[in-house]
Amino acid sequence: MFSLMAMAGLVAVALPAAALEFDRLRMLTSAEHVPWRGVGRVNVATSYATSMCTGTLIAEDLVLTAAHCVINPRTGTAYQPGAVHFVAGWRRGQKVGASRAAAITVHPDYRLAAQLDAGQIGADLALIRLADPIPRAKAPFFGIAPAPRPGTPLTLISYRQDRPHALTRQKGCKIIGIRDAVMALGCNVTFGASGSPVFMSSGGEMRLVAVISAMGSDARNPVAYAVLVDAAIPAVLAVPE
Repeated sequence: MFSLMAMAGLVAVALPAAALEFDRLRMLTSAEHVPWRGVGRVNVATSYATSMCTGTLIAEDLVLTAAHCVINPRTGTAYQPGAVHFVAGWRRGQKVGASRAAAITVHPDYRLAAQLDAGQIGADLALIRLADPIPRAKAPFFGIAPAPRPGTPLTLISYRQDRPHALTRQKGCKIIGIRDAVMALGCNVTFGASGSPVFMSSGGEMRLVAVISAMGSDARNPVAYAVLVDAAIPAVLAVPE
């Protein structure tokens, strides 16, 4: 367990980004893609900007991602739903389903800021309700598991900035510590996969435990920060659409 002060000292002043450990990640083949079709790209397109994040289906019409992925930096509020699209199972021009957002719900405590802190990371969660549900037969959705114990094997699935057209699987990120709704992972980091899901095996199924929020370092080693879904999602679900 690490202290709040220690964790705050680890957080870099960079923009929110995704954690990726280069020596343990690999782009998935077409066959390997199949079990992860419920993970997709969250695409934002406005008249002045475009962006990409990763999101995960937790129901046929619900996508979980990082709050900063759906926040308009000009206004500090969520984008209009029509500007946000989810593309499930995207791989080299092919998809298993897609829909625009019908509603976007952001954790009530999240505030977009250049300087990250533990409170911001612990609230960096948003829920996208899709206008057109994606059938489970096409893109199986994932259940949610409580915070993992140190030493639990974890898997990160993402659309990286430098590999935006196929999923990359990363294994081996070790848990450094957990405090409240924040988990720190010992992963090398890069931009481009914000909102990526972190999974663990539970009851024979892969379940979602966290969403990547930010990157930092402890002066010697890179650190990735994720918001624990089980801890943060009740506040998101309590917000009326």
